Amino acid sequence: MINGKLYDWESITVGLPYGTAIAISGIDYDDELAGELAYGKGAAPVGYGNGNYTASAKITLLRDEFNKLLDFARSQGQALYRLPLFPITVSYANDGERTRTDEIRGCKFTKAAHKGAQGDTKLEVELEILVTGKIIRDGVSPI
Repeated sequence: MINGKLYDWESITVGLPYGTAIAISGIDYDDELAGELAYGKGAAPVGYGNGNYTASAKITLLRDEFNKLLDFARSQGQALYRLPLFPITVSYANDGERTRTDEIRGCKFTKAAHKGAQGDTKLEVELEILVTGKIIRDGVSPI
């Protein structure tokens, strides 16, 4: 933090397979490593075991940005859901500080939701993403 300025939406830059997304209104990503307590004699756990690592993501694009994504798929001779696995980068930067970048590896679009209604001032497309790799946060692997 410099001069009290914290990260906000303006601090984020999102990179998609075709370049930097400008007309993006949201990105969500998360991951987890399942864990389970192991019990032996008595009522208290004696340890734990790790389960599977899973990650997921979704982005919300304005329709104009979604059109760029469709144009990219067309230029690659691919259907939207058949694009090869790609990374998504999410960079956080404030003036005077170093940029921190998260990389969501092995992404694949799995669902596109369109919605429009009378009185809307913008049209958005929400894309669900299957994450086959890991989310590397500022160079740190989760597992």
